[in-house]
Amino acid sequence: MTQAPYDPRAIANKLLDLAAVIGDGEMPITPLALQKLLYLVHFRYLAATGRPAVKGAFEAWQFGPVHPAVYKAFSDYGRLPITGRAKGKNILTGEERELTTPQDKNLHSSIVQVLSTVGYLTASKLVDLSHAPNGPWDTIWKKMQAGEVVTRQIPDTVTLEKGRYMMIDANTKASDSRDVEQTPNEYRTGPVRRTPSR
Repeated sequence: MTQAPYDPRAIANKLLDLAAVIGDGEMPITPLALQKLLYLVHFRYLAATGRPAVKGAFEAWQFGPVHPAVYKAFSDYGRLPITGRAKGKNILTGEERELTTPQDKNLHSSIVQVLSTVGYLTASKLVDLSHAPNGPWDTIWKKMQAGEVVTRQIPDTVTLEKGRYMMIDANTKASDSRDVEQTPNEYRTGPVRRTPSR
């Protein structure tokens, strides 16, 4: 049994699977909404266990926290609800493989808590939530704008310290955002596709 931190794509897959069950098909999740929900799961897990949920780091992008590996895995969906799941790739053969689903009670609980409280929010409301004044994204974004940091990464210490500013009591509709997360210039290597290929 593996221990946290886990592959962020595997957590995203688990979140999407649980959303299908909890939402009974009425909780469509776009890539933009997925990023914000995943970040909230990461915060809850970090607060509960003292360990990060995901490998790698979330970054402060225009529309809130983004995990680059999850962005790459699901960005082809653009503004559409995600219907597929991320896959891994064997680095020696290039063959696709299923990602191992983390079997962690704290992770499961964190995902259920997030989906039960904010899973029905629109992606734009989740962006607003992630942009909470004094929250983790806001803290790093302001430092980036002022030239005080050289990276977009949101350290887990900042997530843990400032994450409470993102918590709300929510009762709203399913995700219907028209926003699409844009790849920061430093990540652009070619044209960005915006149509689903799955």
